[in-house]
Amino acid sequence: MSIQHDRKRTRHGPFAQALLLRGLAVLLLAGCAASPTSTPRGPDRTAIFRSKPAAQRGHVPVTVTADRGALRGGTVSLGVPFPPGALLDAAHLRVFDAAGAEVSRRAVSLATWPADGSQRAVLVAWRASLDDGASATFTLEYGAQGREEPGALAPTPDGPAVARLPPSWYSRSRVIGYQLPATENTAFKVWEEKSERYLAEMTPAWQAYGIGCGATALERTYYDAPHALFQRFIHHGTAGAYRRAREESTWYRGNELRWFAGGEVALYACADRWDPATPMAWQHLRNMLGQGMLDDYLLTGDPAALRALRGLGEAYLRNLPALMAGDTPHIRATERNLAWTLMGLTSYYAAEPRPDVREALVALIGTALDWQRASRSGAFEHDIHAPDPGECGDGPHGGSPFMTSLVVDGLMDAWLLLRDPRIPEIVVRAAAWYRDHAINRDGVAFQYLWGCKDVAYQSSAWATLNLLISHVFGAAYLVSGDTSWLDFGDRMARHGIEHLYAGRPKNWTQGTRGFLKYMGYRAEGRAP
Repeated sequence: MSIQHDRKRTRHGPFAQALLLRGLAVLLLAGCAASPTSTPRGPDRTAIFRSKPAAQRGHVPVTVTADRGALRGGTVSLGVPFPPGALLDAAHLRVFDAAGAEVSRRAVSLATWPADGSQRAVLVAWRASLDDGASATFTLEYGAQGREEPGALAPTPDGPAVARLPPSWYSRSRVIGYQLPATENTAFKVWEEKSERYLAEMTPAWQAYGIGCGATALERTYYDAPHALFQRFIHHGTAGAYRRAREESTWYRGNELRWFAGGEVALYACADRWDPATPMAWQHLRNMLGQGMLDDYLLTGDPAALRALRGLGEAYLRNLPALMAGDTPHIRATERNLAWTLMGLTSYYAAEPRPDVREALVALIGTALDWQRASRSGAFEHDIHAPDPGECGDGPHGGSPFMTSLVVDGLMDAWLLLRDPRIPEIVVRAAAWYRDHAINRDGVAFQYLWGCKDVAYQSSAWATLNLLISHVFGAAYLVSGDTSWLDFGDRMARHGIEHLYAGRPKNWTQGTRGFLKYMGYRAEGRAP
């Protein structure tokens, strides 16, 4: 089965043209992420990228483990990610077995970095034989033409053997943004132990949860469990962590998506209809998990993950005019509406770097900037009673610290691809709002809702949410170079670990997705 992208569908309608005019100046300044170097490193705040990157050469070990039965001349496959500029041609990959003999392989581009067209991820597949439970180390060499497998080898993401790269390679490739291998985490080792214990001892077990159309506490994948579990996989690099991430990703696709528009649009399964002229409900937006589908696609080459990513991306893209229409646009009714739309479209653009998707991203970043500049606080202020009346009875001008962190998450995904010069201002102002306004009086936690007049939300019990929020301060450092953000982030993260609760999928996922990103940003500025 071909993994090549379908480039035929490109829109240039009135909405796309309007967005293009609005964002043209920004597009001219946009770029992509620089290649990682050894830690500790100063932050990459430039938008200077080679228009014709020089080819690089190197090699990386690939560990193959037959953890689900013997392999007899069967296919081994994986998505191999690369940092910007490292690999120009997907064909320039060679595979060698443990004895040093070259093995015929299939190599197909999965995604490229938008700024320079270099390879972001390549599907590599070859044939191998392993006894049940055995492991073997192959070597992947990049920078020279490889021996092509004469037969078509489809990806086997759930086959009897798992192929994986070192966590250090995954983190430096930026396949899931800025990350840190578990073996390099010396500052927060207690989090490693607590997080893994909660995952193993969750009662009821993760698999007992399902779809929570009316209650996120019962929802299995809220906050994008596939995304958090793929982060966990590249953090540890084990076959077991890979299997767990795949289990969650395939479960999501099989249970939480409903298809519309002839199979081109995917919505959350609780949505009973598709009307692109009507804004999608925030209850549905928050369960459309583009980040996790992108991770799965880049790390495995699974065409089912790409199909889901396209379907979710098309839903966001086609609904964007309705979400942004009017004097009080639906996308600004709550931070989560902007956040999930931004994360979903950025994930789509990473796999399908089409002009219309880019135009939509440029417009969304402009919406974030305009919304934030409309207040002096640095928050994305709105009526916090309206979306969650049970949590605040009187809050016409407030904000949600935990939902604001999701906006920053989406902005930093866009920063990795576009280097839009407006993003640093938004991120730093949001971080200052946390520090100066949204923090509790005791300095241990952030208010669950800021600006609510009838509920103070001053309890330290909300400190567990610090881990979801912590990446904001790492991001503020990355785009500004101000190390005080890391001092503040460390302090709030330690309070979060002290008060950590992750006894349900929602709680485990929200803390993991945010804190792993914080550690990745933090490692750019100080010893991890």
